[in-house]
Amino acid sequence: MKKLVQCVLLLLIAATGAWAQHGQYMEQIHAAKMVYITDRLHLTQDQSLRFVPLYNEYEQEIRTTRQRYRLNAPEDGNDATARQAVDDNLDYQQDVIGIKRKYNDQFLKIISPTQLADMYKAEREFKQLLMKRLEQRRNGGGGRGGRRGYN
Repeated sequence: MKKLVQCVLLLLIAATGAWAQHGQYMEQIHAAKMVYITDRLHLTQDQSLRFVPLYNEYEQEIRTTRQRYRLNAPEDGNDATARQAVDDNLDYQQDVIGIKRKYNDQFLKIISPTQLADMYKAEREFKQLLMKRLEQRRNGGGGRGGRRGYN
């Protein structure tokens, strides 16, 4: 089952190359991520109905925070701006930790502590899978419709 889910996810990601618009691409990645995470957590139908909207809210808050800090990234390389970039990065990480703490309590009303730990693990795994797939595409190993690297 795990292999099947991974293949479906990779096919979804590969198929997104056909879409020209970035928004559609991101929607497909998000959909694949949700399939991956909910499958890994083995959610019941009731849990899934409650978990997905909360996860979407959590993810949007993380994304908004990331965008806020990305907009303030320095362009030049002097010491003062480099120091500010380091401080901003620490502030960003602290904000993300605050968001995770805030949502942990809400997630635990829907899923078990073990499932919550698995959620964070599944997020990391999905990101690694996505990065690996993007690297393969950059190196010419996974164009549209290609089936290389799916073993």
